Amino acid sequence: MSVYVENFVPPGPGSWTLETTHWARPMTRWGADVFPPAFKRGFREGTARYGLLLDYLEYGVVNGFAYNCAHVVGAPLEAKAPPPKLIFKLLTRLHPQVRQRIKASQAAFEQKLWRQDLKQWDETWKPELTRKYLELQSVDPKQLSLEDLITHLTACRDAVAEAIYFHHRLNPCALLPLGDFLVQTQAWTGLEAQTLLQLLQGATPVSIGAIAEIQHLAQAISQQPAAASILNSQQPAAEILHQLETMPGDVGEAAKAYLNTVGLRVLTGYDVGDLSALDTPELLVKTIRSALEHTVHESATEQLAEQTAKVRAAVPEEHRAAFDELLAEARLTYRIRDERGYLNDAWATGIARRAILAAGDRLVAAGKLDKPEHAVELTHDELVAMLNGQDGIPASELAEYFHYRTSKTIADAPVHLGAPPSPPPPDEWLPPAAARLSRAINLVLGHLFAAPGKQIEPQTIQGVAASPGQYEGIARLVLNLEDMAQVKEGDILVARMTAPSYNALLPMLGGIVTDRGGLLSHAAIVAREYGLPAVVGCMEATQAIPNGSRIRIDGTTGEVKILA
Repeated sequence: MSVYVENFVPPGPGSWTLETTHWARPMTRWGADVFPPAFKRGFREGTARYGLLLDYLEYGVVNGFAYNCAHVVGAPLEAKAPPPKLIFKLLTRLHPQVRQRIKASQAAFEQKLWRQDLKQWDETWKPELTRKYLELQSVDPKQLSLEDLITHLTACRDAVAEAIYFHHRLNPCALLPLGDFLVQTQAWTGLEAQTLLQLLQGATPVSIGAIAEIQHLAQAISQQPAAASILNSQQPAAEILHQLETMPGDVGEAAKAYLNTVGLRVLTGYDVGDLSALDTPELLVKTIRSALEHTVHESATEQLAEQTAKVRAAVPEEHRAAFDELLAEARLTYRIRDERGYLNDAWATGIARRAILAAGDRLVAAGKLDKPEHAVELTHDELVAMLNGQDGIPASELAEYFHYRTSKTIADAPVHLGAPPSPPPPDEWLPPAAARLSRAINLVLGHLFAAPGKQIEPQTIQGVAASPGQYEGIARLVLNLEDMAQVKEGDILVARMTAPSYNALLPMLGGIVTDRGGLLSHAAIVAREYGLPAVVGCMEATQAIPNGSRIRIDGTTGEVKILA
């Protein structure tokens, strides 16, 4: 299992691009085994249903780093440029798969397929997944027999794979109505996407996390002096949480509801090697204390109505009915962007992490691992085999890979492997529905993976203006798992990227700065929903901003200034 960092070989033919938005460092070996096939299956089914000419993204793992390669319907992987216009148009008419996709793109708009998917998510998929996750969460893996633990581990592995499948099966539902609204409204008004995205505030409550639960808990604690005394005591954070959870009455019930909602969701990324909220009890205690002292965010309904009316007035009168419809569809589906993560794979991954660590405890006791957390560097089959007493990868090699994975970042890997990327054919070459679909999806993807910013002066960094407002405070760098517990009330979070479950931090933060992501990254969406100033896509913020320094962020201009 040796890792040769200097030797990055493409995992297959075609052009491979380093995945920098969701993976800040190498994947665990458990995750690298489970994620790619589930991702491919969900992505491919979603694009086929909506008629995208992008068939799927294939994931490859090189030295632990995630790379993806785009597979386009009817196009060879070795293509270095799109075919000439005439040949391409013949291809759209003669290639059976391309013709099928073109027909599907027309149906996507005529039937508003996203409404069907949303209905299925709300009425079938989400309730079924929630029941499954609650059932798995109710199991204490430390109390299981060996046989039952293996059964539970398998169920957790299957749950994560299914979660990843549904997440990416819903890609077009999450992206198309939003992109269609942005493309057409920008064409009518010339307004920036930053302005238009403000009209979606309040449409994705899930993005601000367990606000109702923590508000209820804060209210219960404020009415119970004994609970407030426990919360503000100098006891270890885990003990404070335990005492609150076991208190009789409203406090205990509210604490259980809050911890059951946020506790097992992975907080620092998308992998079983990332921390869950319960792995950082200090952070949870700080968040509860902060919620007790501050008013929880409420959506500014009147301001939203004024903003919407202002934008609508800029739309030519003949297009206002279409504008109303496009905005309604975008608001309807906007929540899917984060629901499919926070209510789905973030939860399933955290439950799987707990089970893997419980298995790690047993392997440490058997002398097969140095630490329980090293178990995430085993594939599911390897983990089961070692639990059953079979020989496996030596503990020293697993420890070596764990150190490698947690000490390396995407800065240590080349951005491209294999053939140079091939540009897609121009949208105007496509039939009308396919062109509309392509413009919408490409615009959203561009705002997900925005071009990085840069340091324009020694003390100034320019990024993407993601959420309006100004704030001055202490920069708190979160680069490693351990850094999360160091965040304090009023800090400006500075991170490479954020995951959906970072919303557990919201009551504590004064602002957000990230190296990666664009206007539609999780950090940007969460900041807008919560009303926090945010600048994303800075590229080098985590390198240029000293931890603990005082900075000023301007979420309207996209500027971050280091003050001291």
